[in-house]
Amino acid sequence: MKNQIFDWKRFVAALRKEVVENWRTLLFSVIAIYGVMAIFMILGNLITGDETAASVVMLRYVFVYMVFGFAGIIIASLAFRGLKTKTGRIELLTSPSSTLEKFLVNATIYVLGFIVVFPICAQLADLTRIAVLWPWSAGENVPGPINYLNMLHQFAFHQEFWPQSAKAWFEVCLWIGMLASPGLYLLGSVIWPRLSFLKTFAAIYAIETIVGIVVMIGISVFSDMQTVALWVAEHMGGKGLMMGFAIFAAVQLLVYWALAWWLWKRKDVISLKWWS
Repeated sequence: MKNQIFDWKRFVAALRKEVVENWRTLLFSVIAIYGVMAIFMILGNLITGDETAASVVMLRYVFVYMVFGFAGIIIASLAFRGLKTKTGRIELLTSPSSTLEKFLVNATIYVLGFIVVFPICAQLADLTRIAVLWPWSAGENVPGPINYLNMLHQFAFHQEFWPQSAKAWFEVCLWIGMLASPGLYLLGSVIWPRLSFLKTFAAIYAIETIVGIVVMIGISVFSDMQTVALWVAEHMGGKGLMMGFAIFAAVQLLVYWALAWWLWKRKDVISLKWWS
């Protein structure tokens, strides 16, 4: 008797089915990411030339990381769009694969798959920059290929105002964020399959606004803004505070993915209500 919770062959078959049925959406997303980065890398090279100053180098990695973060949450928000219609829910929820396998298939394609594909898009965009600009300038002011495979390390390393120990913990935060942020929008895709990205973004903005107001009220009651600002400025580059951020990011990662899995298990064909 086959394992009803997880079977590797069944998982691979479900993974192949998802890719085959949605290859156009996936391919269009990859091409769009590559195209945006190629255009901005070419424009950036024209503006900065072969400038090697630390600020310019960091700017390059900041741009790629920003595209990575923004594109990652958009792709993750597409994971469970099949739940939008009753036909889609019937097809998805009644397929032969188990509940766990269905969840892992979407997480693999729309989160882990994106994390693997994105550096490839970044490198191809950088090579496109060279291919477009090199013939016109004979290589002058056109830097050679830039390694974006170590993007997170370089992004953390070029934060010159932090000590090395704080940079290490900042890099840990970036690595955790690679899964935490998409996990939040994966959760949003489970809760709101229709217009998932916009609804999740709006919910996050509303929650952050409420939390910000509560924090401001708390500061005004128990302290004052100047004292808090001085404390933040004093400890911002410290190892302890960055370690705290890393722990907080890890907690967020666990909460987002656990909630996504728990709410996914509660889905049914009849209703989209996540509280049912």
